Amino acid sequence: MSKRNVIVHLIWLFVTLGTFMAGSQLARAIRGTDKSPGAGVTIPPSTGKSDVAGQADAGETGRYVPLPGRAGGKPEALPSAPDPQKSDASVERTRRLQVNRSTMAREASEALQRRGPLGKKQIHSLVLQAIKAPSALGRRQAFDRILEEMGSATFTREQAFTMRSAMAMNGADGKMWQLFDYAWGANDPATAIAHLDEIPQQYFEGFLGNMIPGVASVDPQAAIEVFSGLEPELAARVQRRLFEGLIDNDMAVATNFIYDVTDPETYNWRPMDTLTREIVRDQGLDVTLDWAAELPDGALRSSAWSAAFAHWGSREPERAIESIMEMESSSDRNQALNGFTAAFAHEDGSMAVAWADEITEPGLRQGALTRAFTQFYRQDPQAAAESFSSIDVPRGVWHEATGQTWSGAGQGESSGTGGSAAETTPAAN
Repeated sequence: MSKRNVIVHLIWLFVTLGTFMAGSQLARAIRGTDKSPGAGVTIPPSTGKSDVAGQADAGETGRYVPLPGRAGGKPEALPSAPDPQKSDASVERTRRLQVNRSTMAREASEALQRRGPLGKKQIHSLVLQAIKAPSALGRRQAFDRILEEMGSATFTREQAFTMRSAMAMNGADGKMWQLFDYAWGANDPATAIAHLDEIPQQYFEGFLGNMIPGVASVDPQAAIEVFSGLEPELAARVQRRLFEGLIDNDMAVATNFIYDVTDPETYNWRPMDTLTREIVRDQGLDVTLDWAAELPDGALRSSAWSAAFAHWGSREPERAIESIMEMESSSDRNQALNGFTAAFAHEDGSMAVAWADEITEPGLRQGALTRAFTQFYRQDPQAAAESFSSIDVPRGVWHEATGQTWSGAGQGESSGTGGSAAETTPAAN
């Protein structure tokens, strides 16, 4: 081979190698366009077809592609990937809640086991547990420990105010306030009464009504003195709560109070009616009837019998009337009928009229018939008018019961309930 041919071949060899190297670099550049360290690799669709359109729309909102056999149109809500920030916040809230509950339960448990006087931290933990513990048992145990502390010999004014502050801050409900104020009145009556001069006016009546039965249960005279200094309207509203506490102390104490404050010249049957109903609620009907039977004859005994049978008649009319039927004619029987008919008239005015007509004392009978006809007329005007025409009773009773002047048996054909109906609560002589 000549020297010239060798030179020509070498030149073509260099050209070939250069072309090969340039092509390799170009291919590598095309494959690695915009490629950064750690970037992912694009996986082609499983169909094996080029996903040109998908790549072109990569920056746009994903399109809905219905599955085979599914009609097109607006897609159903599809689960989306969780928002990392929202998810983290949710997790953090859950974690904090769990930590707070765990801390609350641990601190309350420590306070429950503490036998000495409770400090501020223990009181706050127990109040928080009593209001916000997830289980009813946990709430009850915590509040019982608070009540236990209030009954201890070491209970102080500062502890009471710490408890009240914690209850207000954590949103204690009305029932908890009622129990707490009662316990405060029962365990530290002097301080509880003194707080009446400190409490804001808008909370005065609520606190008084909750606290005074607690005071009355341990110191009746102190409670009576507070009650006696109240304005008449306020006293009427909290009277039942005073009676509740006096009964908790002793039924005889409550009874003596009624007799002490009753003026025979201006007798008002309502206080004895209220006391009787409170005794029924607290002690039961049998105890109440035994108590009423032992009262001395007079207006107070009459009111007690009326109230007791009004309660009985509204709940068990058959048994109440059976008891009345077994009684001999007497003031007690008249008062029992008075109470029974006043309560039962709402159920059956006709029947109430029939039993009210059995009362032998004229004034009491007239009052009972007035109340019975009030209800009877509302239930059936025509039947009430026919019944009224057959009963020996002053014609003015019809006007009292219906607000209309009596003009005969056809009176019931005109409608109207009248404007001067008698009270439905039994009145006693």
